[in-house]
Amino acid sequence: MDQEKRIAYLVKNDWSTAPVPTEHRRSNYGVVATLVGQIIALSGIYIGAGMVGGLTLTQAFIATVIGSIILAVLGGFLSWVGTKTGVGLSMLLRESFGTIGSYIVSLMLLLVAVGFFGYQATFFGATIHAMFPAGGWITSQTVAGVWGGILMMTTALIGYKGIEWLSNWASPLILVMCVLSCILAIVKIGSLEAFNGITIGYTGMTIPTAVVAVVGGYAFGACLQPDFSRMGKSLKASTWGSVGGFLIANVFMTMAGYITCAACGTGDVPTALLQILGYWALLILVFAQWTSNDGNLYFGTLALTTILPRANKHILTGIFGVVGIVLSSLGITNYFLTFLGYLGTAIPPVAGIVIVDYFIIRKGEYHYGEGVKHHFCNVLALIAWIAGGAVGFTVHWGIAAINSIVTTAVVYLVLSLIFKNSDKIYVGPDYVEDEVGSISPVKKGVSAVSYTHLR
Repeated sequence: MDQEKRIAYLVKNDWSTAPVPTEHRRSNYGVVATLVGQIIALSGIYIGAGMVGGLTLTQAFIATVIGSIILAVLGGFLSWVGTKTGVGLSMLLRESFGTIGSYIVSLMLLLVAVGFFGYQATFFGATIHAMFPAGGWITSQTVAGVWGGILMMTTALIGYKGIEWLSNWASPLILVMCVLSCILAIVKIGSLEAFNGITIGYTGMTIPTAVVAVVGGYAFGACLQPDFSRMGKSLKASTWGSVGGFLIANVFMTMAGYITCAACGTGDVPTALLQILGYWALLILVFAQWTSNDGNLYFGTLALTTILPRANKHILTGIFGVVGIVLSSLGITNYFLTFLGYLGTAIPPVAGIVIVDYFIIRKGEYHYGEGVKHHFCNVLALIAWIAGGAVGFTVHWGIAAINSIVTTAVVYLVLSLIFKNSDKIYVGPDYVEDEVGSISPVKKGVSAVSYTHLR
């Protein structure tokens, strides 16, 4: 394959299996808007609404800021790595976990992403039906879930450019609508101070549990920041796009949910938004869901193409989008929520390994491209991942995702220092990348010197 055909192939597949070259990266505004667009999710508004009745406005703000700071630190580090290397999370795992580890996590990412795409389509349908209960068949939960899922699939089908295009104008629009909602809610109740005296039935929410809700609501997404930040030209823009997205957009969306619902005396988000904004609330409900759920489908197919580099990413996106919508319309996704939750809990610990491996162990030396060699399996990463996952599943104090990430990072660092320079931590044959990022076992008799990079 000549260079021109190789570039055309990688562009068509959204550079899913190779570092994005500088000349193919996107504008700073586009990358920041895309990162923020994924963070501006309807789930944030619902988390804020869940705090009403349990926390005062001040307490809700404190909990939201603390949770968002934790997410900003995690997302900021990973966003930096994505831009620096030019590759997404699944490709990063080739260096830290090895080939088999990256495959295992990629398959888990696919299942979780497609499952939650379908679930969010169901959630979208339920929201539309709650807003327009007398709207006829078009606003029935099932039908609305189908056309909502198709809408969200369209931008994911186009790829990063489609998601960026939507985020460029939808992200500012959502934030403006939320600002308007907050202003009208404050006018309705009289003053900000008045929110601290509101009680709408005791919910049992405390500041610690609210922090857990904020972090848990987007820990999975924070770990996937490299999938978008790899398109950034500027390390500063990509990193601050992620950090600012959590510290500003996430805080604002969560507090908008709290203020709007508290002012209306209800924890029901569609009802509260309708009272405050009328049918203009549809803009928030549709686009906040759209700008985040298209990312679910994008993340999943991006992960799968690292296993099947020569498959057409757009065809895979269409297939799994239809699968997600069918599962949603049949109501099947509701039965898999516990299973998806387990998988979702198991994925964040890999972020701890990537951060420690990239910044401390390898000191930024990650390499990709034709001739680059990767190990089959890094045993230390696998042990650390299992240890972190065990903590995440069994320790019920604190924040499960953060507990597992920190545990994994510490175990991996300690083991790496103990077994420093030991080749025994790697098992199986080495794998080498070809011109489009596909990998295969190193052939016997081929000199290792012929490869661009040796670990």
